Amino acid sequence: MVDRRQNTPTTRTERLLEQLFRATREVEAHSDQAASALSRLLEALFSPTEVTLQPKAVSSAHTLSDGQALLVPVPVMPSAQASGAAMSILLRHAQRGRRRFTNTDARLADRIGEQLRRTVAFDQAVEHGRSEERRRLAQDLHDDIGARLLTLMYKAQSPEMEDYARHTLQDLKTLTRGLAASNQPLAHALAEWKADIAQRLTAAHIALEWTASQDADLVLSMTQWSALTRVLRELVTNVIAHAQARTIDINLRLHSDRLVLTVTDDGVGQSPGLWAPGLGVGGVRKRVRQLGGDVSWQQHEPQGICCRVTVERLSASG
Repeated sequence: MVDRRQNTPTTRTERLLEQLFRATREVEAHSDQAASALSRLLEALFSPTEVTLQPKAVSSAHTLSDGQALLVPVPVMPSAQASGAAMSILLRHAQRGRRRFTNTDARLADRIGEQLRRTVAFDQAVEHGRSEERRRLAQDLHDDIGARLLTLMYKAQSPEMEDYARHTLQDLKTLTRGLAASNQPLAHALAEWKADIAQRLTAAHIALEWTASQDADLVLSMTQWSALTRVLRELVTNVIAHAQARTIDINLRLHSDRLVLTVTDDGVGQSPGLWAPGLGVGGVRKRVRQLGGDVSWQQHEPQGICCRVTVERLSASG
C-alpha cells in the first residue's frame, strides 16, 4: 500500500525546512558555499533539468525565455560582505520540463534566498552574543572565584589542602580559557589536556602514558572542546578515586574526522557489568552523546579497565 501522506504539501514544506536548516549550517561553516547550498535548495524545490552558476549580478529572481529558465541571485552572506564576486543561479525547465517557471516561482526563489541569508545572520548574531556572555562569565570566574582559591591556597593549613586548592585553581584556569574562546585548535587542546592531566596524576603518584595523533588541523567548537575536556577529566578522576592504579595510558587518534579516545588503567576495577549507576559514568555518556559518539567500558588484561570513546564525524560544524 502506498502511503499518500509522504508527498503532502505539509511533508514537502517540512523537507524544505530541513534542507534549509542543513544549508544554513553549511554556509555558517563555509561562507563561500552559499551558491552551492542555495542551488541544492532550488533544485529540491523546482526539480529543474539543469542548474548552473553564472558570474552575473541580478537584483531579484526573474524568468527568462518565456518561462523556460529562472535566474536567481545568490545572496551575500554577512560573513562574506567584502569578498567574492556577485553570482546568480540559472535553472532550466521546471519539474523536469513538465512546466514553465512563473513569476510566483521567482518570488518564492527570492524568499528562499533571503531566508537563507537571514537565518545565517541570525545564528551568527546569536553565537556572537553567546561568545560575549562566555567571555564575561570567564572573566567573572577568574576575578572572583580565582581570587578566592588563590587566597585559600596561601592560607591552607596543610600541604594536602594547599595541593587541592592549587589543582582546583588550575582546573578553573583551564575552564575559563575555554570559555573565553569561541573555538579551539585540537593541537592546542591536546597540549592543554596533557599538561592538566599530567599535573593531577603526578600529585596522585600515578604515571601517565600519552599518545596523540591527528591527520588534520581540526578546530574544535566550544561545545566539542567542553565535552571532550569534561570526558577526559571525569575518566581520570574516576581512576584516581577508585582504581588504585599505577599507570594510566591515554591514546587519542583523529583520522578523517573520526576520533577514537581510549583511557586505560592498570588498577583493580571490577567488571563494568557490575558497576552501580553513578553520576560519573552517566556524565561521560551524556558528554559523548553531545558529540554524536559512543562510549564503552571493558576489563583490560591482565588487570584494569579500558574506556573507549568513538566519534565517527568530529568536525568544526559539529
